[in-house]
Amino acid sequence: MEKQPRCKKCGRRLKSPLSIAIGMGPKCAGIKPTSGRNVRVQSKPRSHTTYSDKTLVQVQAPLFTDELPKKGLSKRELFRRRREERRRLFETRLPFQCGLVLPVRKPLVYTPLEDGSWREDYSGRVISHERLQQYLVRFKFI
Repeated sequence: MEKQPRCKKCGRRLKSPLSIAIGMGPKCAGIKPTSGRNVRVQSKPRSHTTYSDKTLVQVQAPLFTDELPKKGLSKRELFRRRREERRRLFETRLPFQCGLVLPVRKPLVYTPLEDGSWREDYSGRVISHERLQQYLVRFKFI
């Protein structure tokens, strides 16, 4: 039984001669549709076929030398990582950003003081360690 050429990325069966030549379908390869123009792929003069299936499967070289690009992190994962980083900075008593002051869109940064409390950089307000921890836990910043 002859093997059908398949996309290297998603595994779907390839039908178009251009897709077979590339080794991926148009979506996986990131090819945008041409604006009304046809893309021509030359065929062999005698047989009028683009490629034979047997040689395609065995001879075709990979397009990418390394792995395909990995998918980016989801919003949930990014949020979780930021929260863990904020928690680590809070516990080690290092300055950390806790968001933005919305009317002026300035960063809201808390800086530790020697007496164990924290100073809010935007307003200069001093807040105790316990109270800041309650605030951060309540609004899920840590």
